[in-house]
Amino acid sequence: MKKILYILLENKSGVLSRVIGLFSQRGYNIKKIIAKPLKNNKKISKILIEIYKDININNKIKKQILKLINVLKVKIINK
Repeated sequence: MKKILYILLENKSGVLSRVIGLFSQRGYNIKKIIAKPLKNNKKISKILIEIYKDININNKIKKQILKLINVLKVKIINK
């Protein structure tokens, strides 16, 4: 089962670094990351982060990402 985080954030400098830094501080490895601006609104970007399935992603991490400046929405997707 894949674990993916879907994050919407304002397209500002340093935002991606803060999100990735949160994972780095907790020692989580990222398997794959895709970041690109939305087609209909270039001021907002989406990030899809696929993580290894043995990492326990829970609502606590979701709340910590939401506390970051410029983050608008976080959704955990289990495929």
